[in-house]
Amino acid sequence: MQKVKKAAPLQNRTMPATEFLERIISRLDRIDRKSLEHYVQDLARQTQFLTSLINQSREGILVLSFDKETLFLNHRIIQLFNIPEHVKQKEKLGQLISDQPFVEFVSNAIEKHEEIFQSEFEVLLPRPMILRINLSFDETQIPHIAILSIANVTQVETNIRERFQTENWESMLGLAAGIAHEIGNPLNSLTIHLKLLSKSIQKLPPQERKKVETSIRVMEDETARLDRIVRNFLKATRRKPLRYELGQINDLLSKTIAFLKPELKTSKIKVVEEFDKQIPIFLFDSERIQQVFINIIKNAIHAMPKGGMLRAQIEAKGKLCLIHFQDTGIGIPDDKLSKIFDAYYTTREEGSGLGLMIVYQIIREHGGRIEVASAPNTGTTFTVILPIRTKKLSLPEPERRQVK
Repeated sequence: MQKVKKAAPLQNRTMPATEFLERIISRLDRIDRKSLEHYVQDLARQTQFLTSLINQSREGILVLSFDKETLFLNHRIIQLFNIPEHVKQKEKLGQLISDQPFVEFVSNAIEKHEEIFQSEFEVLLPRPMILRINLSFDETQIPHIAILSIANVTQVETNIRERFQTENWESMLGLAAGIAHEIGNPLNSLTIHLKLLSKSIQKLPPQERKKVETSIRVMEDETARLDRIVRNFLKATRRKPLRYELGQINDLLSKTIAFLKPELKTSKIKVVEEFDKQIPIFLFDSERIQQVFINIIKNAIHAMPKGGMLRAQIEAKGKLCLIHFQDTGIGIPDDKLSKIFDAYYTTREEGSGLGLMIVYQIIREHGGRIEVASAPNTGTTFTVILPIRTKKLSLPEPERRQVK
């Protein structure tokens, strides 16, 4: 009966290659050719096994010499930085990765022999990412090596930052709503007393009455303006329950554009409608979503004081509905882009600064998101993303970007 050869124990099969080689070298003078072939095959299997394990890692791993030459890189690092598959060993770090600030950061740490632990670094190339970096050194190897491990934490960090922003925003809104209520009462009292004062001055001589009437009109106008601000703010922060109904988003946007057509025509703005006819009916609050459409379109009208074109597009991507509003207006500077959804932020003298804040709130209540891309003197694109759903909301991640 032929003997079945037992498999080597797991600890032997996964023994570190260095230790395995040292054992072989110490026995070279006693190893015959056949046994040597067996050991080499075993070493190759171990190397393949360890390489496979490293390639399965969700973190990118890059091994460099102290001269910043590439000695090893796993599949994840290739994916993170779009490194060509045919990249050669001994490639310099700067030739391997295109984001120069990142290259300088790592190179300086290697030159100074400074270890890095859980440090976050934002890169722009090959795409915007937030990376968590660890750098360690191994001087037992010849040559000495630097081991860089990199995790992409963009989504996690974005979620944390957005949650903090939302909580902070809601806290401020709650405080401001309370103050607005308190301001409302004295405003009403001022309005009443100004009316009484207007009646009282009728007994004054005409010359004196005219001076007082001018001051009273100014006070009445300013009081009325304050009252409008308070009412608009309370309306924006008062959250009524959403009324979900099955609706056709194409019809709602078409109806909204028709409603605003006189204003668009007066402003010399041409509207191009591009709707995906395959969009199914899905659940949303039609009154709230129409308010979103009106606010965004009116924002586009104000952005095109000399006229222009507004392209309204609707498309489906998987279980998401994307509604794009692209104007040819004055655009938004990059340093202003992150502020446009803040309460009372406006670039127009007559603007309330609440329109886009209301838009943001409604879209978030629907479990969606709104994206904005803009470039000065080129135009702005708002993209409303809503989940196509019947029961459960899916929540996509936020993104704001600059048009290139």
